Amino acid sequence: MASSHGIWIALFLISVMTRDIGVFGRAVDKLGFLLQSQRSAEESSGLTLRTDALRRWRRGVAETQLERCAELVAPWLENTHAPQDNATLLQLRVRPFAPGASRGPVFPGKSLFSFVRRVYHCCQEGVNCKSVKGIQGRLRGGTDVEFLITREILLLTVTRAELHLQLSNPQHLDIYPVLSSLAKRDIPTRYSLRSHGNTVELRVDLLFLFQSLQEAAGGAGRGPSLENMRRVMFSSRRHPPGEKPASEALQDTDADVWGDGVASTPPALELGLALGCSQATSGVSCGSGGVHLSHTPFMALYYR
Repeated sequence: MASSHGIWIALFLISVMTRDIGVFGRAVDKLGFLLQSQRSAEESSGLTLRTDALRRWRRGVAETQLERCAELVAPWLENTHAPQDNATLLQLRVRPFAPGASRGPVFPGKSLFSFVRRVYHCCQEGVNCKSVKGIQGRLRGGTDVEFLITREILLLTVTRAELHLQLSNPQHLDIYPVLSSLAKRDIPTRYSLRSHGNTVELRVDLLFLFQSLQEAAGGAGRGPSLENMRRVMFSSRRHPPGEKPASEALQDTDADVWGDGVASTPPALELGLALGCSQATSGVSCGSGGVHLSHTPFMALYYR
């Protein structure tokens, strides 16, 4: 009897323990399910946040790209001010490139590569798609910039011509350019500005320059017209600071024949570009404000 009673007690205890273990197991399973659900919810929430952040970033990149593409055809600003007495003067020299010359064209710099890449990307996106050629400048001294023009360029139908300057502007001054040859004839200098940090990208409209060069070179089958070039570019007897007289700036080089629709080599041309600066509407010296070229200038020509 005692033995039988002991067996029943043991069976009862095993039954109770088994039931408790089952309850505990179900509790553990339920807790695990809850933890897994919470973890899944957190992961899903985190994934949603990351997806939203990625979507916003892509939208921001796309908007920035569209803005930069829009800058390619932004309307010009116009400056009608005369050059300041303390203006920073840049001398631009445009001359034809002749085969066999001791100094040939310059390899494009980083700024020109970056600009052409931007035009290419905009064209890929179907925004402001244009054909463009770049002409890298060469510094001759601290403020003289030389550009070499080939005959192929003068045969293009140029629709927009820009001088690109990248300037350091640590004091965030207001900068405006003045082409001396236009200012003396009361013609505004057309330009655009884009600032980012302590750097300013300045573009100056030079379409009139290339149209005059083509006319002087006898484009479209016409003969050279050096006198017409002088009349268009330097009609006044007064010569603003930084600009040479016409007799020195334009040199007839009829002996160098290019051919192929361009009757003769166009004359070398020099233009004075004055950079004026102001702060809170008061004129200041660009030089004392730390404004200077941070990269060698280049030209961009859009054509069809």
